[in-house]
Amino acid sequence: MKRIDDSRLERADLLIVGGGISGLSAAISAKEVRPELDVLVIDRACASKGWAGKASRTTGLISYVTEEDDPEDFVRHCVEEIGFYLNDQDLLRDMAVSSRQLLDTAAGWGVEFLRGESGELVYAKWPTPWGTAAIDPDMCAAMAAHARKLGVRFLDRTALSDLTLTGGRITGGVGFTAGARPIVFQVPAVVLAQGAQDYMITTGWCGTGNAIYAAWRAGADMRNAEFGNMCDFARLSPEGWIYYGAHGGAHIAHDHLYTSRENISQKYRPGFHSSMDPTAAYAWYAETKAGRGPVFVDLSDFAQKEGVLFRWHPTAAKRRAVLAQKTRPPENKRFNVVPGFLGEMSCVRVGHQMETTLPGLYAVGDASGAGSARGGAAPTPPAKIHGTGILNALFTGIRGGQSAARYALSVRDSAPAPDLEQASALLDELYEPMERREGLSPWELIHRVQDVVAPVDYSSVKEGGRLERALEEALALKPETGRLYAADAHELGRCLDAKAMVLCAELFYRASLARTESRGFHLREDCPDRDDSRWLKWIILKKQGEQVELSTQDVPIERYRYRPDRKEGAP
Repeated sequence: MKRIDDSRLERADLLIVGGGISGLSAAISAKEVRPELDVLVIDRACASKGWAGKASRTTGLISYVTEEDDPEDFVRHCVEEIGFYLNDQDLLRDMAVSSRQLLDTAAGWGVEFLRGESGELVYAKWPTPWGTAAIDPDMCAAMAAHARKLGVRFLDRTALSDLTLTGGRITGGVGFTAGARPIVFQVPAVVLAQGAQDYMITTGWCGTGNAIYAAWRAGADMRNAEFGNMCDFARLSPEGWIYYGAHGGAHIAHDHLYTSRENISQKYRPGFHSSMDPTAAYAWYAETKAGRGPVFVDLSDFAQKEGVLFRWHPTAAKRRAVLAQKTRPPENKRFNVVPGFLGEMSCVRVGHQMETTLPGLYAVGDASGAGSARGGAAPTPPAKIHGTGILNALFTGIRGGQSAARYALSVRDSAPAPDLEQASALLDELYEPMERREGLSPWELIHRVQDVVAPVDYSSVKEGGRLERALEEALALKPETGRLYAADAHELGRCLDAKAMVLCAELFYRASLARTESRGFHLREDCPDRDDSRWLKWIILKKQGEQVELSTQDVPIERYRYRPDRKEGAP
């Protein structure tokens, strides 16, 4: 119990873990609906100043259902062209209907949007049922300032490692501060807003799945883990450099792929597409495997459309210019590419109020995008629509914050204190790497996990035998987590990241093996067809002791408007 004696005790009514867009949205909304609550936000970065999460690393785009669009057209498009009937259509419709109001809400918090001379919102209109507006990528700074005005408290450079429960409901959690001091939280409700699992492969999409790890260890269910395989293209320079995450145009390469013989984008998936999917990765894979590579991109056509499809907020435009100076990607419009794995695994299962399967635990934003089933058979967010990541963060953050606030108020007077023996055991496990003087560096384990998830023929273009091999490689890394060592709080955090990555790789490959069909981002060479008769199901993963229990849940397709056998949604 020594670590308990040395720990800092922090009490609050509502703990929000993660101070990015979704976490700040949850904190602000909680205080707006229940001002009397003590709301505490913690983050490993500096959330109190707005420097946490992914917002400042984006190009400042938010897509939504504009006044020109019908929300029902947006729902239909997402179900039929992106999610392929695995969507929670009720939740999707809620987001579509409320999307325009979400921008007004954010503006009321001080967030800036690109506007015209008369103050009207400026947006680019896609040939699809949504538009894309420009938003200040430093939006979290304004949101954090607004949260502080409302009385939200912040603890920067503080991490949560595990949750504590009594009688199956949340009582708090444990973690550590920047000085490696243990900390115990006593709270009746927790909102996880730490982002998705991206395995730290790129600088822009660098979530480490800590929310998934904490929720899983506490016993929360996961859903749609097989769709944690967002992919893109990385740009190759003539000198052999790979521009990955700062790739100067490769993120729209999917519609402009060529070999020396033909346009393979149109060969494998004709027409206009708003974003990447595994069919584009498969086009690269199949052509390269057949000896018809290299595959290159010609962006001359896209350059003419850029001002139509995207408008940039001045802050985002300046940041892109600085990034270009730092990374110096080749300026030529034609360059070779290779598929690049991003991840965006967001499988914490939640209901319509962002509640998990554990009383008192909520998950918002990138942590639960796929777990909400809103996006269906795609990594969520952004579910193939540039800019819906920010929309998702606002939508789920507001819902989850309001719901968690009401729950916290209803139970705070009767909530039990954390079990100190449980908290002590969790802290002892957390600090094991700092007790070692040698072993395995967390960075070495992180790189080994990256080697397991990044190969295109493991994660993007799947096949039963390769999936079994990938799962075997992921499982071989589990014992290695017991050899991790850390010299300081920073490395202790990386040990936590490494453990989360090992877990997520296992969950991803187990779910991918189970789904014996191809649907959306789940593309299997050995099961190339979509099978609606057997696989209109969500895959559920549960923790049973140290084992993973896999089951399925039927999508309630009969009560939804859009079905494979009734595509137009007629009554």
